[in-house]
Amino acid sequence: MKHQLFIVAFYWPPAGGPGVQRWLKFVKYLPKDQFDITVIIPENPDYASTDNSLMDEIPKEVRIIKVPLNEPSRWIKKLFKGKTNKLQRGFIDKKPSLLERALLWIRGTTSFQMLVFPGLKM
Repeated sequence: MKHQLFIVAFYWPPAGGPGVQRWLKFVKYLPKDQFDITVIIPENPDYASTDNSLMDEIPKEVRIIKVPLNEPSRWIKKLFKGKTNKLQRGFIDKKPSLLERALLWIRGTTSFQMLVFPGLKM
């Protein structure tokens, strides 16, 4: 009898970076004869970097469910017209601007996430 495993992940191929590698390798090397794996990912993510070659590493047995996501970074980028690109890619000045400090606070604040996503339990 196989175990059902559900993984909810934001970072999943074609996203690039270390966060993707963790979940991808975890799923890739689980014993397929013991687990039915379903990965739930955003339908329209806004990734800072992408690596399409990682798509080839997803095991064919893994079921992918895409759900809509209205993430704050998308509308913040539109609002500030490209002034957040450096921050999104992980580069932070020694003296970040007021905007960059506010965005860092928003990104790391659970209370803001609960306000935007009221059903989210952390």
